[in-house]
Amino acid sequence: MKYFTPPSRPLLVVALFALAMAAAGCSHPLPEAGSAAERLYLERCGSCHRPYQPRSLTAAMWQAQLVAMRQKIAAAGQPPLTPAQDHEILEYLQRNAGVQ
Repeated sequence: MKYFTPPSRPLLVVALFALAMAAAGCSHPLPEAGSAAERLYLERCGSCHRPYQPRSLTAAMWQAQLVAMRQKIAAAGQPPLTPAQDHEILEYLQRNAGVQ
């Protein structure tokens, strides 16, 4: 019976680096590139963390996520979203959300 032999450490480091570079190259642009909604999303949400692809969550999940983010924005000492900003970002995310 043959047993698995783990790769040497240098080979493992090279493989992990190559995998990370390949993953970085697979990123997709956000939908509605250049639109006011996309820019607002990048400005407000992307200033604290990487902007997630809207299709990564369903429309209902985005609504729950925005409720949770209001608390995190306040805890981080960031200015809250105005009602208009909140509405525009939620509409953008839901318009481009993934399906269940």
